Amino acid sequence: MPPDRRTLQVARVEAVGAYTLLVLRNDGGEVGAPGQFFMLQADPEPHGAYLPRALSAAWADAGEIAFLLDVRGDGTAALVGAAQVSVLGPLGHGFELHHGPAILVGGGIGAAILPWLVRDLPGPVTTLLGFREQRHAVCAALIDADATVVLEPTYVTEPLARLLPADATVYACGPDAMLQAVAALCAEHAVPCLLAMEAAMACGFGACYGCAVEIDGEWKRLCIEGPVLEAGRVLAGGHDG
Repeated sequence: MPPDRRTLQVARVEAVGAYTLLVLRNDGGEVGAPGQFFMLQADPEPHGAYLPRALSAAWADAGEIAFLLDVRGDGTAALVGAAQVSVLGPLGHGFELHHGPAILVGGGIGAAILPWLVRDLPGPVTTLLGFREQRHAVCAALIDADATVVLEPTYVTEPLARLLPADATVYACGPDAMLQAVAALCAEHAVPCLLAMEAAMACGFGACYGCAVEIDGEWKRLCIEGPVLEAGRVLAGGHDG
């Protein structure tokens, strides 16, 4: 059974370079773990944006839940313009936090889920972030003041390759092509790697089958299996283990 849907008040909305930070006042409800996601919808439901948006939190606690958005369509525009938001979650499987050093790899708006992960990881953290332009890279300040930041045409896998092999766990979130490249690098050097994947989700709890992706060589629902998965389960042409 999915958690109950609740309505939370918007505490503040802030511009962060090309992105927008939406902070909700939490009612003390469960927030889950980094990498899990919520289904958000402006309340009342906006005209022309009847489906909720699946978003992982930038950070969350008993007082607030924050989301970093790339506002593109009616649904995300309605969220940042709303006084209150309907929230379903936390949903899915988040990151399993391993002891020891960590390497975080974020690409574009995928970096939005990393501030919470940086806070919760028990060991030393090295953060690598890649963006299209400087206006997108402004959000790096929310994640890690010491992050290595690259802009296109440099790919974030370039600084990652210079760090590997390493006695560390790699945690990554970004576009699919980036995740496949990160997974391949980690497999080459036998470095454990966890990927936070993205797919279009209409329900968030497995009813609609709209978020099917190839996992373990089969098409499975990302909202149930993930969105965080061991890299070997999704590496093109390979399997975990």
